Amino acid sequence: MPRALGPQRPATPAVRLPHHVLVVVLIALGAVLLHVSGAWAQPGAPRQPVEVRAGGQEAVLLADHIQQLGGPTDLLIATGNVEITQGTSRLLADRVELSRDTGEAVAQGKVVFYDGQDRLIADRIDYNLKTGTGVVYNGSAFAAPYYHLSGEQMTRIGPSTYRVQRGVFTTCEGDDPDWSIRINRAIADLEDIVYGRDASFWVKKFPLLPWVPFFAVALRRERQSGFLFPTYGSSSRKGLFARIPYYWAISDSQDATIGLDFFTRRGLGVDAEYRYILSRDTRGAASGFFINEAIREDRDRERLDIPENRGFFSLKHDWQIDPTLSFKVDSTVTSDDLVFREYGDRLQDRGRDRAETNVFISKRWQSWGLVGNVLWYQDLTTPVAVELQRVPEVILRGPRQPIPGLPFLLYDTQASFTNFIRDVGSDGRRVDLHERVYLPIPVMGVFTITPFAGGRLTYYNKRVVDLRNQEGVTVEDTVHDDRVRRQIEFGFEAETRASRVFVLDGSRGVGALQHVVEPRLMMTQIRGFDQKDVPQWDPGPRGATSGVDPGYYGRNGVDRQGKANEITYSLTNRLNAKTVAGPDQQPVRWEMARLILSQTYNILRASDEPFKDLYGDLIVQPNETFQLRANAAYNMYGLGFRQANVDLRAAYRDTSVLVGSRYNDIAGANYVTAELNHRLTRDVDVHMATSWDVKAGVHVEHRIGVDWRFQCFSISAEYVDRYRNENEFRFTIGLLGLGQVGTRVGTGQ
Repeated sequence: MPRALGPQRPATPAVRLPHHVLVVVLIALGAVLLHVSGAWAQPGAPRQPVEVRAGGQEAVLLADHIQQLGGPTDLLIATGNVEITQGTSRLLADRVELSRDTGEAVAQGKVVFYDGQDRLIADRIDYNLKTGTGVVYNGSAFAAPYYHLSGEQMTRIGPSTYRVQRGVFTTCEGDDPDWSIRINRAIADLEDIVYGRDASFWVKKFPLLPWVPFFAVALRRERQSGFLFPTYGSSSRKGLFARIPYYWAISDSQDATIGLDFFTRRGLGVDAEYRYILSRDTRGAASGFFINEAIREDRDRERLDIPENRGFFSLKHDWQIDPTLSFKVDSTVTSDDLVFREYGDRLQDRGRDRAETNVFISKRWQSWGLVGNVLWYQDLTTPVAVELQRVPEVILRGPRQPIPGLPFLLYDTQASFTNFIRDVGSDGRRVDLHERVYLPIPVMGVFTITPFAGGRLTYYNKRVVDLRNQEGVTVEDTVHDDRVRRQIEFGFEAETRASRVFVLDGSRGVGALQHVVEPRLMMTQIRGFDQKDVPQWDPGPRGATSGVDPGYYGRNGVDRQGKANEITYSLTNRLNAKTVAGPDQQPVRWEMARLILSQTYNILRASDEPFKDLYGDLIVQPNETFQLRANAAYNMYGLGFRQANVDLRAAYRDTSVLVGSRYNDIAGANYVTAELNHRLTRDVDVHMATSWDVKAGVHVEHRIGVDWRFQCFSISAEYVDRYRNENEFRFTIGLLGLGQVGTRVGTGQ
């Protein structure tokens, strides 16, 4: 074949790349293609939220990598810092497989599920975005502020509600809690309550209560119903005892605590306390205790005629109907005279001498006041029915005020109607009217003298004819006789006031002291008719005037008022203090000390011990940490102190002390009490109390206890040693979030 004519281009040889260079090029190309085609959320780059519709419900998905398999309704696989948000629920995990068709999501690897305000941590969570249900495997839930619940399997059946299998509940921190409650099966509403069956109570690794058939506990972000932890103890007279309390949150304004009480030597009992706040002006509380002493065996029952069914009940109700009208009830009733002495805890309950029911309705006007009262009481010191009931009593008071049209004259009025009822002794009806008119006369601006005159009319429908002894109690025999005791009285009052101010340097915060002296003298003469054979229904300080203003009856009472010619004098010393005030501040003023001395001189008995007892009243409170109150009556004719009471309160840093004494020569009482509270460490408190009957030379009660607080629980132990070989030991446990044993939960707690 002939060649072509002209110049010829040399042939290009074939280029051959080395094999390793070709591999590098392919890898780089694949990375570029991957970046362009689907890896839209690289680590370190801002993640864009992806809205997904799974099972018909919308959710927002965030992840480092998202891969779609199949069509748009098929599976999404998200890996790396996965976060799915739907409403108030949020799911975090390392890897999530999500079916857009069914809404099923399977989360694995460091799974955290936020169910509203609650947090769950698990190895794996199967969650359905469509139904809001799911299963938590080996999960642990935390509900604010300190509740922890874990379980092998927790099935979500509603918002914040789970069905738990083989769960553990505690309020302690850490993997090895100080206490826990293990439940075989339970329902947990993390906003309300956890309850289940086949439970056990564990302290560390030890099952303190191996089996409890039923368990319930309120998660008390607000007041919730539920069982509180039991109280255990022993008594030398009642045997071993236990109390199982239940708290019932009835409504926002009502709650109750009900306890089941068991005593191995007495029987089964129940106690309850109900509290209510119906409005800002209406509130009250009712409490009671009942026990059936079917298994009691001792000699006291037959000797003292103690009933088998025993108890007591108390009611307090306060209703401010309007600013001037109020209604109050303060009632306590008992089954027998000894039930408080045997079942009361504190000394003031065990030492009660009466159980009273008082019902008041009071109305105030600008210058007048009206009080209606029903008093019914039970004397717990004697089996004889000598109680003098007032059913009803109506008292009208008009304090000292100007006479209309005569402003230079003042008057006051005190009137009452009382219907007395009694089984043993005298009873009847009494109407009393007491009026006085006053004429204040200032004398040179130094003192004021006030002459007064008045009268008293007292109607009785009974007359005393004899005294007799009824089972060791002196009672009156009366006959029906309508009669009016008529009295006139006159006299004068003289009083003045002097004061001086001492300016201090501000040491210890006191800027100034004011010393006030107030002497006062009163002379009274009383003359009358039909003043003999008057029933002594209000004999004076020892009479049954409970529930009524003692100022109405006076020191001698209505019935003891008779012929009189007396001079009563008193001297009052006050020391008022004022703090140092800084810029734009008001100083604090208070009464630092007060001493009142008073006595009466009986002119009619000028030749035969005319001076009555000298009375004294002392208050000292120099600061918030110290307070002293004392009062006494001293006889001038060799009998010495007839009565004396002292109360001393002191507090310094972590220690507080209370010392008190009661002495009454007429009643034959002489007691001394002391109480000490001290914070030993930040977590340990100790308290001690003692009471002695000085006259009998025996102790009434010794009490010592300790409160020890831990991170998630507290322990309280108390030992009480009472007179006549009665002693008691009480052991209580308080679990954080489950209520404090031995204390009753009040409204709002």
